[in-house]
Amino acid sequence: MNKNIFCVDIGGAKLICGALTPQGEIVDIIRAEYPKDYTIDTITGLIFEGYQKLKGYDFCACGVAVPGLCDYKSGKWLYSPFSGLGDIPITEIISDMTGLPTFADNDVNISAMAERYFGVCQDIDDFLWITVSNGIGGGLYLGGDIYRGQGLSAGEIGHFIVEENGRKCGCGNKGCLEAHASGASIAAIYNERTSKNLAAKEIAELARDGDKTALAVWQEAGAYIGKAVAYSVNLLNINTVVLGGGAAEAFDLLEPAVTRSLNDNLFKKANPSVKVLHSKPGKYAALMGCAALVIDNQKEKNL
Repeated sequence: MNKNIFCVDIGGAKLICGALTPQGEIVDIIRAEYPKDYTIDTITGLIFEGYQKLKGYDFCACGVAVPGLCDYKSGKWLYSPFSGLGDIPITEIISDMTGLPTFADNDVNISAMAERYFGVCQDIDDFLWITVSNGIGGGLYLGGDIYRGQGLSAGEIGHFIVEENGRKCGCGNKGCLEAHASGASIAAIYNERTSKNLAAKEIAELARDGDKTALAVWQEAGAYIGKAVAYSVNLLNINTVVLGGGAAEAFDLLEPAVTRSLNDNLFKKANPSVKVLHSKPGKYAALMGCAALVIDNQKEKNL
């Protein structure tokens, strides 16, 4: 496969369209922020605009990263706790729009694929990939392949209960990891404590500059992530965990607390050596994973 791949990362707060090579190299990207009250029409309109700007790159196919539950076989976006959107035939819509063979999967599964194809896990068959962004999700590689589960929804680490009767989560439960350690939650918690309405990235800069409240919020998030990682490792007996996504760009703030909490909750005799790594694709993992998804399907589909 020599042609470029049209890649669409449908984020919780933004959309990124990209032209990528089969080697995962980003040739060009178009980024758009969503308005406050957005719909599926908003999203598909932005995808069309992105395609129109990038279509000169001679695409062979399209890969789509969907936030939340996705049936990768049918190409249907089933449900997103963050936005409430769902029951959308997303591959059919984009294929009709672009004329390209189109494949979709959960954004975290796709991010794990990017790490496997292009990142720090190219030689690792068993690992957990965790997106820390507006939401939190997990992608599992077991035995050298994505593990999706019976209902195609494996890896929902963001909905582990890490705080009994904790913060309300978009899924309807209380105390989920996503409600306590996602980028959106970090911003909300900091706002509650300071009355300052800042993004997680800005709060990270304040933490590095010595803001004690900002640092505490990031450390608390890391501790919750470490607890959830320990539960996962104890269950799966894997020794590699990768943190990626926009909020994980503050890996320097998260990692110490993640490691401490992981060690506090880990069954060490069964898991003596667990590595917590920062994603190599980083904030573009889902976008690069779209290319990996197309590559993964190319033999079967004769692309």
